[in-house]
Parts: sequence; structure tokens; C-alpha cells
Amino acid sequence: MSQKLSKFRSLVTSTAFLALMHGTAYAQSEAAPASPEEADDSNQIVVTGTQIRGAQINDVLPVTVLDETAIENTGAASGDELFRSIPQAGTVAFNEQNATTQNSARGDVGSINLRDLGTGNTLLLINGRRMTLHPGFQTELLVPVVSADTNEIAPGSVRRLEVLRDGASAIYGADAVAGVINTVLRGNRTGGFLEADWRASQGTSLYNYSISGGYGFDFGGGRGNLTVYGGYFKENGMLASERDYAGEDNRLPLVEGTDFEGDASFNNRNTFGPFGQFDIQAPSSRTPIGDDDFYLQPSTFPGCRLDFGNGICARNGTTPTTAVRYNTNFGNNLISAKKRYNAMALLSYELSNNVEAYFEGSYYRSENRRNIEASAILSAVPVGIARDAYWNPFGPTTLADGSPNPNRLPGTTIAAGGADLIMERYRFVDVGNRDVTVDKDTYRLVAGLRGSLGAWDFDTGLLYSEADLIDLARNRVSLTLMQQQINLTTPDAYNPFNGGCLDDPGEGDCTPNPASSIDPFRIDVFRKGGTSLALADFKLSRDDLFTLPGGDVGVATGIEFRRETFYDDRDPRLDGTVTFTDSVTGDFNGSDVAGTSPSPDTDGTRDVYSAFAEVFVPLVAPDMNIPLVEELNLQLAGRIEHFDDIDATAIVPRVAASWTTFPGVTLRGAWSQGFRAPNLVQVNDEGTTRSNTRDDFVVCQARVEKGTLENLGACPGAGTISFRSGARDLEPEDSTSINLGVVLEPVFIPGLTLTADYWRVKQEGLVGTFGDDNAIALDLLRRLNGSTNPNVIREDPTADDIALFTGTSLAPAGAIIQVLDPYLNLDSRVSKGWDFGMFYDVPNFGLGDFRLRFNAARLESFVQSAGPQGQELLDAIEAGTLPPDVSVEGLGELLEIEGRPKWRFSSAINWESGPVDVGLFGSYVGEVWDTSVTRDELIETDDPNGNFYRVDDFFTVNFSISYTINNDTALDGTRLRFAINNLFGEDPPLADETYGYFSELHSARGRQFHVELRKSF
Repeated sequence: MSQKLSKFRSLVTSTAFLALMHGTAYAQSEAAPASPEEADDSNQIVVTGTQIRGAQINDVLPVTVLDETAIENTGAASGDELFRSIPQAGTVAFNEQNATTQNSARGDVGSINLRDLGTGNTLLLINGRRMTLHPGFQTELLVPVVSADTNEIAPGSVRRLEVLRDGASAIYGADAVAGVINTVLRGNRTGGFLEADWRASQGTSLYNYSISGGYGFDFGGGRGNLTVYGGYFKENGMLASERDYAGEDNRLPLVEGTDFEGDASFNNRNTFGPFGQFDIQAPSSRTPIGDDDFYLQPSTFPGCRLDFGNGICARNGTTPTTAVRYNTNFGNNLISAKKRYNAMALLSYELSNNVEAYFEGSYYRSENRRNIEASAILSAVPVGIARDAYWNPFGPTTLADGSPNPNRLPGTTIAAGGADLIMERYRFVDVGNRDVTVDKDTYRLVAGLRGSLGAWDFDTGLLYSEADLIDLARNRVSLTLMQQQINLTTPDAYNPFNGGCLDDPGEGDCTPNPASSIDPFRIDVFRKGGTSLALADFKLSRDDLFTLPGGDVGVATGIEFRRETFYDDRDPRLDGTVTFTDSVTGDFNGSDVAGTSPSPDTDGTRDVYSAFAEVFVPLVAPDMNIPLVEELNLQLAGRIEHFDDIDATAIVPRVAASWTTFPGVTLRGAWSQGFRAPNLVQVNDEGTTRSNTRDDFVVCQARVEKGTLENLGACPGAGTISFRSGARDLEPEDSTSINLGVVLEPVFIPGLTLTADYWRVKQEGLVGTFGDDNAIALDLLRRLNGSTNPNVIREDPTADDIALFTGTSLAPAGAIIQVLDPYLNLDSRVSKGWDFGMFYDVPNFGLGDFRLRFNAARLESFVQSAGPQGQELLDAIEAGTLPPDVSVEGLGELLEIEGRPKWRFSSAINWESGPVDVGLFGSYVGEVWDTSVTRDELIETDDPNGNFYRVDDFFTVNFSISYTINNDTALDGTRLRFAINNLFGEDPPLADETYGYFSELHSARGRQFHVELRKSF
């Protein structure tokens, strides 16, 4: 840390003031010339990446600007759709198709992930100041990640979107590792508008409409301006069944005629359905099944061992055959029903010729509702069924009143008193699909002063923003109440033995229990969450501190304080208040909700103190007449930021330069260090348990040595409890960024700008978990060497365990109780790639105005390196100490793996002539590998991913045409716009995902027809 401190001091010795960041400096980006409306806004363009107001620093910065025309070209109806259109944006982890559990960030939410460096590594700003984070969080690589909600930004309120494609922690602080996106709102309006918008997806019932408006006016003799906006959006939602790739878990028909025809990976029907799987607590010889484990199926299916009546039979085994499995997408919504409300006010007033007061106030509300799959029990939490339960088919021969038991199956030798059962697989389809609503409210208040103090510009402000969310799931199942209802000794008991639909067991439940037996255990489950951000900053800047031969030296400096909070309040049935103790087996579970692991209530607060300094030094100017050095500019910056909750201090520098060799050719480069603080969830999580299916390699190795298992690759998975917890000794993740580029503005082609930039980011100390599967593999390795992995906690060996391990190379080991998997600063990562841009305003040659835009991102490499324990496993596998069946996932070259395509680009052509405006917009997302699907017949290939399923690329085109009335009638200022998004109706490419495609990359909306009517006044 002392080396970093010395770097920081060397950068700030030329400045005398400490103030703080979070403004923006004024310059013109190479990416988008100013529109007339923008030029009226102080006649200066805000460019993200510098704090020096007025400094001509634009050539140093790799900034892409999306103005109102570019935003309109995207066809975006939401902030999520707008941000997805940025080629440098990676996978969107927070999206409604990806959020299917109570532990996900559900609802109408979007996230941002520039460069695919990980959710939480991109800083989002509104008018130069941070956004508060979305209250929900979810796991990414087993670690909870957070993000601002991109849907809080309504495209119609955005004047400009500025994307700084470079690490900028020295300028903006924590989280600006991959870059910064600043949303500039449309303030200082004079006049108003009303707009109505309607969209519909062809071939489906999906439609949405929105109504919005705004008005602004000057007052106080032109010294002040008030601008207000408001909007309402409604979408009706769409069932998954309206898309053939989404409505059915079995997608084998969609790969017929391909190399993956018949591949079982494309049949994702679930082993948990209304045809349950049970374990008889009696010797297997007592029934014709010949096994204590059995599952139910239609009697017309092969393998029946015992007739249950009503067309149902029992088949031996623990895993239902494919034909019995359930389509979990039955009755689900692919796109939710939603409403959005937003209101905003922007106020400015000149208190004097040198000082202006300003205020920003906004409110956003989203209401989201969708159906997801019916609840099922967890494999790690089976449910006991008492021997005297009314519907137990192996119950007592007589009832309590002495009458014969009508439900006792004949033909068994089960004792007259009956036998208990363990229900190991079951889905409560007759309870109904889970009905989930997520309501969120966010407000944001900013008040400040800006102006000049002598020769210095200043900006100071106070910000407070808060977001609150309620996630309510209906049709959930209480384990305690459900077990009570199953174990009733009267006919009103719940019957889990009546199966489902005989013609297709995977579609619904044709023999539902009556509501009177379901309602007693049907519950609502809530999750409440909230975040807040309080921020105070003060910054000073001056673009002419003193003059060098190359021009005026600019300087900025400032200080900032911010307080961040969050809380996550779980339902009492999830947070440990109401738990489940099995009345038959005595087993305990911290959650009383079927299908959901226990999660404690969590909250946290963080105070952050920071200071920054920045210097812009023009070393060479054109009038100095130095050969091959038309201009040479230098940017130096440094920042120090202290986090009180983890008692850590980050100190980072930045050095950037631009060199214009001769007019029209500029080389630029930057080196910077950055940091991302562990988020409040990672720090404050007191302990979250998750149930996963994992292989116990220790037990399986003993079986391999005994000859009862072919190899570790055949190791049967079992429910394993993983215990993940946060730590206050976590440190900020460090990063080092390099950006090298060229800007070409040929003088012989006026209006044309070409850019190319190479970037490289190295991240170290990434917060992660080792992974419970890796921990178990490490336990095997260490047991082979005579020790153990203490993070794998096991029961004492039983007599059966001792017998299994006798004669093997391993000491006896008991069953796994749980795996401790705390959050740690673990691995490192190196990513690199290229950005290309073309921006051309064609000179008018009599056929109207043409404008061309092209922005491309090429990801060249994405390499994840192992931490010490991961390397221990890799070395053992390479040495042959561990068999190749043991693998360490998520390491090495991850380019195109589960996302991260090599190429993404967007392009646009606009033509305007008089009242007519025509636009074409293209968006391309490259191919990726789906590693969850492997060829049944492996091929020999030099490509390490060559046997995985290749997800196709995705190219869509938007078309729009508008006509604006300009006359002296009441229709003056009226514009009618017609557009088609996804002109050619491209479906998202098939992938082995929940809804048949990568929702993190692609859209399922298909061809959308879009009509918009706007009236300006």
C-alpha cells in the first residue's frame, strides 16, 4: 500500500486543493457531434472521463456517445434494451427470464456488465453522480453480485448516453473497473411534448404501450428553468408456450437433423413432477417392486412392478425415466406482465452571475407479475410420510376404528402396522404455478450549487437515493403444514400418490387434490429488500491554472463522502424463525418453504471517504511547429478511497496521453489502476445455505477401488448442503487497465471519424468461493495424502462406511454434513480486446442528410487463473494423482464460454430530408459455446470446446420512418413514426437454457411493430 501511496502523492503535488469527484467535464467526444439541442445546453458537451470543466481533453478518452437519434434507432422501450444495444456491454445477469427463484433478483430489472468483467464492475451515473443499487442480488459464479437497475432509466428522458470504455477508478472511484456509463437527462427544456407509443410482437399476444410527456419553461427573467417529465408503461406479458423453443423443456425436436439429434441434454424435463418418487422404510423383499425405492408412472409404461389403481403403477428405482419427467415451463410466463411509472423534475436557477443552484428529483415504480414453475421439494430435504397417513399405500391393514384400510395395497408382506415412506421427489403441480409479483419504488434527490469562485469552477451537491422492493410469491408450500396435511388419518388428507396426467405426465396434473386439502398448506412467501445511497461532494476545477507552450494546464480536485446501505428481509419461514423438523425422521431444515434453502436476514452499512486530483497538461500545440507532433496532451489523475466496514484503503493512479502526429491522425493511450470493493452482501452475509447436487468423490473413489463403480465420472450425485458466508477481512479487488488507440479524422473526408482501441484489464483478488464441488475434490486429494480438507464436514463413519473403505487407499469417511464455502479473495483474470468505431456525417450533396454509425467490440481473450487451492487440484490432475474425471471448472480461456462472444457490433444509417426521417439499425451478437451440451459421439478436434454445442450468432435489423408536420396549424410539431424492430423476425438462437435461449444475450420478443405519435409544443 505504501507504493500506491507514493504514486498517488506524485500525481497530486501539482494541485493545492482536495475536493471530490462525480461531476463531468466539458468537451466534445469524437464519437458523436453535437446536435442543435445539445449545443443549446450551455454550448458545451459533457464528456465522461474527466473532472476538468472546459479542458479540451476529448482525444485522450475512448468515449462513445449515443445521442437522441442513436437512442431512437435502438428501438428500446426500456433501459435494459437500451443498454443491451451497446456492443461493449456483456451478458445481462439480472433479467426476468434468469430470475426464477426466491434467491434471484426477480422482477422488472436489468443489469450492466461492460467487457464481461463481471456484474458490479461497471459504474452507472446519472448526470455525473452515482445511481443507487437495485435491492435484489443474485449469485454469479456462486458469489452474490449487485448492480444498478438499468430499467430505472426511461429512454425518453435521456438526452445522451456516454460510455467511457476504460477503467476510471482514479476519476470516479470504486466499481469503475470496466468503464463508466453516464446518463445525461434532458434538462433546460423550453416547451413541451406528449407522446403515445404502441408495440406488438408478431404471432403472439404480447403488446405494450406507453404514454409520456414533458414540459419545461424559463422563469425569473430567464435566470431559472424548470423541466418536468412523466411516463406510464404497460405490458400484458406472454406465456412461454407462445414460443416453441421456450414452452417445452424437451427441445429434442428442435435439434433434429443436426449433430446433436437425440442428445439427452436437450430434454430438460425434470425428475420432480406429480408422479412422485418414494423410499419404503421396509426391506425391499416386502413388495413386488423388489426395491425399497420406487416411483409412480402410468400403467401403460414399461417396467411396472405394482399396480396402484386408476391407471398408475410403481416402478423400481430412484430416478424416473425420461417419459415420466415433468415440463417445468408448463404454465410459465416467458415475459412478465408489468407496469412502470416514472416522474422527474429538473430545476436550475442562477443565484448570481457566478453561482447556479440546481435540483434533480425523480421517482420510479415498477410492478411486475409472472407465473413460474410449481414448487417442488429439495432433494436434500425429503419429507416423511407416516405409516398411518390416510393415503399411504403401505399403511396399516386396519384403520383406527377397526375397519379395513381401503388404501392398503394388496400383494405385499409389509407388516400389519404399515411402513413409513420417505417422499424424495415430488412437485406440487396441483397447488398451481408460483404466482410472483415484484413491486419496486425508487426515488432520487439531488441538490447542489455550481459556478465559479474567481478563476475556479466549482460543483458541490448532496444526493440521496433509496430503492425498496417487495417480492411476493403465492402458491408456495409450507413443509410443516404440508407434512401435517399428508399425514392426516382422514380422507381430507393430501394424496401425493394419485399421479398426474396419464397421456403426458409432463403437462399439468389431471388428478389434482381438492382445494380443501391444499389450502391448509398453501402459503405466500415474501422477500423485502432495500438500498440507499447518500452522497456529498465538492470539487474544484480550472482549465487555465497556468500556461505552457502547448497551452493551458487544467486541474481538478475534490472530496466525496457517501454512505451505502442495504437490507434483505426474508420471510419468517426462510430466515430461521419458522423451521421444519420432519415429524417422521426427525431431520431438521432451516427453511419451512418447499424448494427454497434457508436464507438469513442480512443488512449492512458502509461509509466511504475519498479524494481525487486530476491534471491535464498540453505539452505540444500546433503552433509550435514540431515535426510529427501536431499535438501532445497528457492526463494525470489519482484517487484515494477508504471503506470503513472492511477498514481498507484503495489508492489508484491514472496516466493517459494523446499524440496527434499530423492533422487527422491521433494516437492515444492510458494506463490506470482500479478497484472494486466487495459489495455489502459479500461482507455481511452471516451464512447462507444452499442445496446442490454434488459428487462425493471420496466415497466414490472407495467404490472405484472396490470395483462397484466404473470410474469417478459415474459418481452418482447427491444433495449436498453448502454454507457460504461473508467476511469483513475481504479486500478490494485490484485491477490494472491498458488502453491504446488511434483516431483518424481525414481532412479530405470532412465529417468522418474512425477509431480503433486495444484494451487489456488484469483483475486480481477476485471475490469468489472455492466451490463445494472443488472442496470435495480437494478433500479426496488430501485424504489420498493422509490429511483432510477441514471445510468438508462429515459425520463419523458408520459400520457400513468402515466396511466400504476397508481395503482401499483411504481412511473411512462418513457422509457429508455440509461444505463450508466462504467468500474469499481468490482468483485473477486477464481480459483483452479491441473496439472499432466509424462515425460519418455525410456532407449534404442535395439528397438530404445522411448519417452513418458503426461501433464494434472484439473480445480477444478472457483467461481466468486459479488461486492456490485451485492450482493444487490442477497440479494433482496433471500429475495423475487425481483422475481426469475430476475437473476444475471456470478456469483457463473462457472466451465464448456461456456468453462472452468474440464479436458484437451495432450499425446505423439515418437519412433525413425535410419532414421525413428514415433509419436502419443493425445489432450483431456472435457465436458462443453452450458447455452444458456435449456431443454424444465425441470428435477429434484441436478446439478444446469443439464437442460442446455451438450457439449461433444473432443479427437483427430495425427499420423506422417518421414524418414531422411543420406548418402554422394546430398540427405543427406533430410527428408520426412507424418502426419494425427485428425486421426479419429472427428467433434467438437455441441454447440449453431454462427457456431455450441465452436470455443474458438475446431477446425473445421477435418481430415488433411499433407506432409512435408525438406532439411538440
